[in-house]
Amino acid sequence: MIDSPKVLCNVVECKYNEAAKKCNAGSIQVTKHHGQVRTTEATDCGTFELGDGREKV
Repeated sequence: MIDSPKVLCNVVECKYNEAAKKCNAGSIQVTKHHGQVRTTEATDCGTFELGDGREKV
């Protein structure tokens, strides 16, 4: 089993935000704001990097 990465969060208004820096929710939902995403600003993921375009299943 691979350890999950630490999830950092700067949304201090969220009830899952621990010490204004770490998310302690049981799962995370990352969303996109456009049909085709090419930039970090088009997502709610600060670590987004454009992939090879192939869908991961």
